[in-house]
Amino acid sequence: MSGNEEHREFTRVPIKVWVEVRAGERVIKTHETHDLSMRGISLQQQGDPLAVDTECEVSVFLEGVDPLIHVDMKGRVGRSTDKELAVEFKEIDLESYEHLTNLVRYNSQNAEAVEKELGEHTGLKRKT
Repeated sequence: MSGNEEHREFTRVPIKVWVEVRAGERVIKTHETHDLSMRGISLQQQGDPLAVDTECEVSVFLEGVDPLIHVDMKGRVGRSTDKELAVEFKEIDLESYEHLTNLVRYNSQNAEAVEKELGEHTGLKRKT
């Protein structure tokens, strides 16, 4: 494990989900996600990168259920290139938070670690 992974607050899970990122007039839609955590998402993008620190809205769509479930978050761009975009989640409503926790928990290799991380946080923020 690298130094970066040891200091992460939340487990990242590799997952392929349909995502839309909206920043002003720009909308990025992709099924090419790299990973997801309680803190953010990394995905493939094409074209001009969004500026770091750009505020955005993220919707993750859970396919295969009727009615369609979407997990909505407000975030900011943490890293952006012409091929990859990483968004840090800043705000999430309770229903979306519950869906996000289930997504991470059920796609994790270590559900116990995820439970421990969730217990150390109130929502997206670490308990003090």
